[in-house]
Amino acid sequence: MITVSIRSNVADLVKQYARRADQAREAARRGARNARPRTDAILNQETEAAFKVRDPRMRRAWRLWVPSSGELKLVIMNLMRGFGLHVTGGTVFPKGRSKLLIPINTRLGTRIGLKKFQTMVVRLRYDKMTVIKGNILYVRVPMNTSRRGGVGIGTRVQKSFRTRFQGTLKRPSGFDIKLNPEGLTPIAVLRPSVALRKRFDMDRIVRQRIVPVVLDSIRSEFENLR
Repeated sequence: MITVSIRSNVADLVKQYARRADQAREAARRGARNARPRTDAILNQETEAAFKVRDPRMRRAWRLWVPSSGELKLVIMNLMRGFGLHVTGGTVFPKGRSKLLIPINTRLGTRIGLKKFQTMVVRLRYDKMTVIKGNILYVRVPMNTSRRGGVGIGTRVQKSFRTRFQGTLKRPSGFDIKLNPEGLTPIAVLRPSVALRKRFDMDRIVRQRIVPVVLDSIRSEFENLR
């Protein structure tokens, strides 16, 4: 979240249009509200330029408003969990476990959601199918136990497991199966921490692109006051 004071800007408008303070605040709030389509477009454009992941929730997570009381200021924030770390940069440490699990080898390079990944890991561990070797989490893949289809025993991944583990071509939702000589396929890397670099220059975007748009909208509100 970032807060930018617009008191001096609105004070100049108050003098220019000879309006009362209560009119000024209400005009500022209406101006900020009316500017949302343009500010949302700017924030979405900057977000898509900064992040490779096109998560639609980022588009719906932006909030912009002028508080109804206190100092005249513009408040802008993103409700996405952990978004602040991309603004400031920082280090993520494990919570409730010794190391972080970072998904790798996802199906067709798609992104797997946190909830689905955690659910899958819990299920695989419950079935005693996971193995950790050299800070890599592997899955012991079940192979066929019959000669159905004219193939030898133990030469093909069980169809039911493959579907559950990979999803389908139309809806890939898991991991690719890449067996090593031991019959294991990797799904995650274990790390004690992950350093995130600063990827979103919130201060520059707000001061150079958002504030001028909002002030222009507020100025229009002042011109419409009677």
